[in-house]
Amino acid sequence: MDHTNQKLQSNAPEPEPTSRLSPDSLLATKFLPPASSHEIIARPRLLALLNAGLHQHVILVSAAAGFGKTTLLANWVRSFPPGHLPVAWVSLDAGDNVPVQFWTYVLTALEQCHPGLSRLPFAALHETPRPSWKAMLAALINGLSRHNEHLVLVLDNYEEITDPSIQALLSSLFEHLPPTLCVVLATRTDPPFSLARLRARGQILELRTEQLRATREEMIAFLRDVMDLRLSVQNIQDVDARLQGWWAGMQLAALSLKGKALLDDLLQALQGTQSALFEYLVQEVLNRQPAQVQTFLLRTSILPRLCTSLCNAVLEQQNSQLFLEEVERANLFLSPLDEQRQWYVYHPLFAEALRARLEQTAPTEVPGLHLRASRWYAAHQARGEAIQHALQAHEWPWAAWLLEQIPSQHAWNWSENALPSRWIEQLPREVVRERPRLCLGMAQSLFWTTPPDVAESWVHDARRAWTRAHQREEQRLMAQDAHEPEAPLHLLGEIAALHGLIASFYQGDAGAARAFCQEALTHLEEQQWATQVQVTFAQARANVAQEQVPSTMQQLQAAWRWIKVEGDRALESIYCCERAWEMTIAGKLHQAWQWSQQAIHALQTIEGHQPTHLCWPYTYQARILHEWNQLEEAHHRAEQAIQLGEQAEILAILPLAYALLVRIALSQGRLEEAQKASQQLEYTWRVMSSPYRTALLSCVDQMRFWLACGDLKQARRWMSDLEQEEPLVSPLARERQHIAYVRLLLAESEPDYALKLLTSLVKRAVATQRWDHVLEMWLLQTQAYQMLQRQQDALAQLAQAVHLAAPEGYIRSFVDEGPSLAALLSQLRKQKPLAKDLPYLETLLRAFDQQPIPQPTQLEKEPSLSLQPLLDPLSAREQDVLHLLARGASNQDIAEALVVTPGTVKHHITHILSKLEATNRTQAVARAQALGLLSQGE
Repeated sequence: MDHTNQKLQSNAPEPEPTSRLSPDSLLATKFLPPASSHEIIARPRLLALLNAGLHQHVILVSAAAGFGKTTLLANWVRSFPPGHLPVAWVSLDAGDNVPVQFWTYVLTALEQCHPGLSRLPFAALHETPRPSWKAMLAALINGLSRHNEHLVLVLDNYEEITDPSIQALLSSLFEHLPPTLCVVLATRTDPPFSLARLRARGQILELRTEQLRATREEMIAFLRDVMDLRLSVQNIQDVDARLQGWWAGMQLAALSLKGKALLDDLLQALQGTQSALFEYLVQEVLNRQPAQVQTFLLRTSILPRLCTSLCNAVLEQQNSQLFLEEVERANLFLSPLDEQRQWYVYHPLFAEALRARLEQTAPTEVPGLHLRASRWYAAHQARGEAIQHALQAHEWPWAAWLLEQIPSQHAWNWSENALPSRWIEQLPREVVRERPRLCLGMAQSLFWTTPPDVAESWVHDARRAWTRAHQREEQRLMAQDAHEPEAPLHLLGEIAALHGLIASFYQGDAGAARAFCQEALTHLEEQQWATQVQVTFAQARANVAQEQVPSTMQQLQAAWRWIKVEGDRALESIYCCERAWEMTIAGKLHQAWQWSQQAIHALQTIEGHQPTHLCWPYTYQARILHEWNQLEEAHHRAEQAIQLGEQAEILAILPLAYALLVRIALSQGRLEEAQKASQQLEYTWRVMSSPYRTALLSCVDQMRFWLACGDLKQARRWMSDLEQEEPLVSPLARERQHIAYVRLLLAESEPDYALKLLTSLVKRAVATQRWDHVLEMWLLQTQAYQMLQRQQDALAQLAQAVHLAAPEGYIRSFVDEGPSLAALLSQLRKQKPLAKDLPYLETLLRAFDQQPIPQPTQLEKEPSLSLQPLLDPLSAREQDVLHLLARGASNQDIAEALVVTPGTVKHHITHILSKLEATNRTQAVARAQALGLLSQGE
């Protein structure tokens, strides 16, 4: 059964007590080509193409639903002479979109063809605590290479597989595929990995819609011979003009035409949308069946797969096998999934029509049907299906109990814990807020992707729910009522650990973070080492907020020992990213680069991990590459980071990534690009609503942009707003605000006040060994001295900066300060500086000579005047959604505000993105502001 839907990928602790699938838990029917419920039309031209493609590495059969992909491949496989060519078949579904389950099915299918082939790959897959994906792939390729016999692997319904790590590993397999294996992908959508190399090498055969579409001759044979419909050639031409060779539509249409004398009604129905076809199916197919058959069809339509036992449980009767046989005989779009006809599936279009009709005729029965299905799945250890049906039944306590059985994960676990959170979101909030485990699960899943106050509100809910549960336990204890504990102390420790992480990472509140960390350590149990590592990260971030970089590095060493002992590659990547960031602050760029490389390696060796989290090390590398004046490489890395971050909606990385893009674009002289990045940066400020991270990561670069385009008005407005706000608790964040202010002071020719501010800032930065910040401050002091015509002080200060920066190869910190610094550097060279600094001085001066001239452009003060209006204007409701998007509202928040369903919200957002020609929310809001659809303050 598909009871592993909720499992996390290999980089995180498995949520199930048993970490791997056993052979008995696999559906045997998924290894068999589906049996056809009717006579197959011979398609010799396509069979010949497939046979000719057997020498290729890959055969891609790609077309929309209903074009006969599975039927064609099943017929092809059955056409092979016995013993001629082994075929490994896997019928995929949404439950297989988890790396361990996917590869277990694939390896099992191959093992059935060649016993012993999958022994070593299975051993790598079952390694503890994490599968070794690299070793698994190598063992599989080597095993296939040792077999001389040709083998075909068919992966049917491949569109169900969206997990990036599965795609990446399969793409790697294609790169090294032995000539004895041909992989056949049957899918509704092209796989996301590139097919260009396979095409260039002539290693792929592609069958697409045009090849799969029914020809006129095939349609005639189908309608006349198989479906026994006596239509004229002209009738068939009329139907073909509407259906255009769509096999599923032909079958639906043919069944509807049985017993009808006229074709007019059918042709009228085929003119409408797909929903009109559904309506026609209900009226002309379903309603013609006996009452008992109709009842069976409608009530079993809620099931993605049907078997006798499951149908008996849902219908509360014992004769389901007879109905299944009757429905199949009547060609009512019920297909067997195995030769023994134990499992069946409805055609998806027919099932959807049945479900819609059920909601119309017996809506009160639907929850009970889903609940009985949920109970059956739970009894058969298929937790994912049990949860889904419980949610559809609106049986909230039962669904919540099922969800509570999934162990929570530590918040800094970069793995696929989105599925449990999506389930939790479907529960009423009052139900979730009574259960501390579910509240904590929501907070953990939202840590990276939402404003911190959203995750923190769930942490508060978790703590309140824990307190209420603890009080209930005390009352039961007094009444001597034995009951499974709802509020163990270690759960309170997990709640406090996450709260400490939020306080340190998003708020820079070291005092609060340390208090929460101490509370967590008091309650956590020894085996909860991953959460203890999370506490160490929170303590380290608290130290950073207090400018205590050396003590931060010492603190992280304790976490490193835990991580190496346990071999957790996901936490290793997080640790390496932390070290890269802190080494950058410490001015040790080469070590920072090494740590970022190690983070990338850790992520790439965990194939079960989401590649989108490469946005973190990519961002740190963009910062270093920019400093080393490798601008194109830096620009590419920054754009990669933003693309990956937006793809996974990792809000936490975007302010830093966009700030870097602003600075890189300024260094390249691309002011228009800098402006666009600046607009998106301002949007992420508002959405994140974290003044600490805004100040820490991006306020200085935003000030650089305003000054570069001469927008002193905006710079002063920012400073005015800052003076009215409550000071941040983090001295490091306040320092970054002061540095931005110093830049404004120098731009306004106030070097005296700038020097006064810098004196205390430099002293503290030197004391805490934050040499990256020290370098920036010394260069600002140099400029202030120069403006005051204190030439010797300026040269002396510049000499210090050069000596500090030389070992790490800093370049842009100098060049971005402008040509006045180049003149000073030339004077410094004439004064015979330290011999070891002289080559570095030459490098800096060459960089100034190569500095690109800013592209001549008129930056948009009123962007709406320079952009074309929308060809398809936003509707009133879409404008409402857009305004809420600009405020950072989630789909659920928008749904509640507008009193619509989240699905309706998603529909509106899709239209908004299309009309604004945007690929994500951030771009949509930025473009809407440029078009004047939103004010700049929104």
